[in-house]
Amino acid sequence: MKVYFIKIALRGVSPMIWRRLSVPGSASLAMLHDSIQIINGWDDTYLNQFRIFGKDYGVYHDGGISFNDNARNVYIDDFKFDVGDKFTYEYNFFQHIMHDIRIEKIQESSLTDNHIICQSGNGMPGASKYDAANIELKMLKKIVSKKGKLTVKDIIDFQEEYYQVKFNKKRINASLRAISSE
Repeated sequence: MKVYFIKIALRGVSPMIWRRLSVPGSASLAMLHDSIQIINGWDDTYLNQFRIFGKDYGVYHDGGISFNDNARNVYIDDFKFDVGDKFTYEYNFFQHIMHDIRIEKIQESSLTDNHIICQSGNGMPGASKYDAANIELKMLKKIVSKKGKLTVKDIIDFQEEYYQVKFNKKRINASLRAISSE
C-alpha cells in the first residue's frame, strides 16, 4: 500500500499554521476532509471543497453544493499523485479559508491499517501565542485563588479551552484514530 506524506498549510496566515500528515492511499477524500476538520479543531459547520487537478470534490451537506463524485468513494490512490503535486481545500465559503496541500513524499508500506496520522504541526487557526499564555495565566490565578485545590471540572475546563488554541499532536491523533475506525 502507498502512503502519502502531505503538508497542509493555511494560506495567508502568519506565523504559518501547518500540519504534516501520513495518508494511506486507501483513504477516501471524505476521510481526508474529516481529518482536516480535526487537525484544525473545527466541527464541519461550513461548506467545503477540494480542488484537485482542476476538478472540485467534496462531502455533500444538506442545502449545499453537490458534486459529481461521492467523496466517500474517491480514494487518494485514484489521483496517481507524484511528489510535488499540489491541490487545495477550501473551508467556509464566506471566509474562503484556503489550505494549500502538497505531496512531499510517497512511500510503500507493508501496513494494512487505514489510519491518517498527524506527524507534526504548528499553530491553531484563529489563535495566537498570546491566547495560550492568557489561558495559562487564568489557570494559574485559579490555582492561587483556590489555594491549589482544583476540581476535576477546573482541569477539564482548562484543557478544553487550552486545546482550542494550542496544537496538540497526541490529542489530534487520538481523534484521527477514532474516524479511521468508523
